[in-house]
Amino acid sequence: MKFPGKRLFLENSSPLPLIESCKSIKQALQVHSQIIVNGLHRHIFSMSRLISFFALSGSKDGLNHSRLLFSQIDCPNLFIWNTMIRGYSRSDSPQEALVLYMSMIAEGVESPNNFTFPFLLNSCARLSSLEPGHEIHCHIIKNGYQSDLFIRNSLIHLYSVFGDLSHARVVFDGSFVRDLVSYNTMISGYAQDLPRAALCLFREMLDMDIQPDEFTFVALFSACSVLTDPQIGKQIHNLLYKNLSSIDSNILLKSAIIDMYAKCGLMKMAEQVFSAIRNSKSTAAWSSMVLGYARCGEIEIARHLFNKMAERDVVSWTAMISGYSQTGQYSEALELFVEMEDQGIKPDEVTMVAVLSACARLGALEFGKRIHHQYIENGSFDQNIILTTAIINMYAKCGSIDAALKIFHGIQENRKTSFLFNSIISGLAQHGLGETAIRFFREMVSAGVKLDEGSFVAVLCACSHSGLVEEGKKLFESMFDVYGIRPQMEHYGCMVDLLGRDGRLEDAYDLIQKMPFEANSVIWRALLGACRIHGNVKMGEIASQKLLEVEPDHGAHYVLLSNMLANSDQWDEAKRVRKLMEDRHIQKPPGWSYIELNGTIHQFLASNKSHPQAKEIELMHKEMAVQLKSVGYVPNTAQVVFDIDEEEKGTVVSYHSERLALAFGLVNCSPKDVIRIVKNLRICGDCHSVFKLLSEIYEREIVVRDTIRFHHFKTGSCSCLDFW
Repeated sequence: MKFPGKRLFLENSSPLPLIESCKSIKQALQVHSQIIVNGLHRHIFSMSRLISFFALSGSKDGLNHSRLLFSQIDCPNLFIWNTMIRGYSRSDSPQEALVLYMSMIAEGVESPNNFTFPFLLNSCARLSSLEPGHEIHCHIIKNGYQSDLFIRNSLIHLYSVFGDLSHARVVFDGSFVRDLVSYNTMISGYAQDLPRAALCLFREMLDMDIQPDEFTFVALFSACSVLTDPQIGKQIHNLLYKNLSSIDSNILLKSAIIDMYAKCGLMKMAEQVFSAIRNSKSTAAWSSMVLGYARCGEIEIARHLFNKMAERDVVSWTAMISGYSQTGQYSEALELFVEMEDQGIKPDEVTMVAVLSACARLGALEFGKRIHHQYIENGSFDQNIILTTAIINMYAKCGSIDAALKIFHGIQENRKTSFLFNSIISGLAQHGLGETAIRFFREMVSAGVKLDEGSFVAVLCACSHSGLVEEGKKLFESMFDVYGIRPQMEHYGCMVDLLGRDGRLEDAYDLIQKMPFEANSVIWRALLGACRIHGNVKMGEIASQKLLEVEPDHGAHYVLLSNMLANSDQWDEAKRVRKLMEDRHIQKPPGWSYIELNGTIHQFLASNKSHPQAKEIELMHKEMAVQLKSVGYVPNTAQVVFDIDEEEKGTVVSYHSERLALAFGLVNCSPKDVIRIVKNLRICGDCHSVFKLLSEIYEREIVVRDTIRFHHFKTGSCSCLDFW
């Protein structure tokens, strides 16, 4: 487009027609040049329109140019101030809108009008702090605009964005007039945190004869996804067809429906809706299907869909990574995350939590450290308490409890949540630091942080792992009497474990009998384990019978029972249990151990020699055997229930997976490195004795995490003090 220049301005006294015909920044700059040439740059009305074009162009260059023009006007009017505030409210620098507003007030410009505040509230909603929003709210009241419906809806949106639903509801309830936007904003705010309140508000909306639109139903499906209630979801789906005439081409709605059915586990229903839009490029719908199949354990179908996606964003990558993590395929989760990084996709908070969770479960400390330093410590997710909790959990479960404590102590007291306290107390429990865990629990109480069921699970586990029986009993009794929290199965399980480990088997059994519900496999397994430790075969048989009734096909239960019988020299009975396993075709869970080296996870199976460094590992394994023999070590083969001689039993024990992992660690880790091993079963008594000896022989610190707790082996002793 070419402008005729000066002659047009002479024929038309105003440049407004040219400004209104601009289609690009380049054209607007040409108009600005002609305004200057023709001496019209002091024409306030024309300049205000030009500023408006640049400010609302959606271009960073345009906004910068509007700011330059704005700075050249001696007394900008309210329209120009509002235009600049509006432009910045939609930009990458929303805080500038607030700066302009404060300048406007400081310069004594006429009072802001009802067009000013919605832009300011939008800016506040995009910032990381709610405090400016509270200040703007006060200004709204001061200027008498609190009854303006548009402003009220903007306030509800602001408070909902920050999860301050109580303030949002106060604004909502204080409005004499509510429209569809009011209800939609409030329902959307409730959907994630208070989904049932969202449904109640929807009923109220219908009673007020306000007809829902597509955004109403998107919020309702979101609420149903949180509730994971398929019946309510189906009812909302039916209402959708009754209230909206055309939804077949509405990708937003279809994606919300798919997400709801997928999160409710109804993948056939989700597939029916998905099939209608399969050829679309709706990344949200594809991601929901991926995550839905992953949650149902259909990880191969999930990966097949993921591979077929035309476009993948951070949500779709996170869906697949979370799917792997939730189905126990932690190595695959980390491998996919590395692939995501290679594709240049920046992770978000949900990705980080999934990856840190996988690191925690694998014991991948080096990988977790990299994630912490690269993405979180450098400020990408500054002050995010959810991620901070995940980091503390990762360090604690990877054996670095000191690092977890350092991060915990660095958090401001007023930002410490119950989840954060629960995480550190649970970590201390796993490391056998019971008294420290109780101290943190008391600190939590004195700080006024609300206790929940998880708080008591964590502290009772701490008591159990440290043998703090009396402290545990007092805490258990205080749950309901002092804090009004009714003990659940997990809490009774902790108490049975606590009493059983201390040898109070009758007390543990009496507690099971008095429980207000039937004991589950965890409780009977805890009692059976205690019976094995203390050699109470009679009660152990009762526990094992109950255990096999609850879970008849779980191989670990048979192994635990046979080991108990073997420990009490009842070999025929032990063999009978093993024979029963064979007759029922029940497999013993394979023993494996993980060890991380330079960010790579190495897995070892018992007696397996397929590792690429098998020769070096075997040589180190033989050297370990020589060193052990030199200090008088004799294998403890009590739990090897096979019809073979003692020498062969010793060989079986010596090739447990954690010993192969240790041999690998001694070959590859530098003398100053802590060797960290993660095991999927409880460490046996013989390996526990061996690791104590080897920690002294090789002058190494060895950390082993089994299914119960951490064992820190150093200078010939273990942190558990042989209590595990």
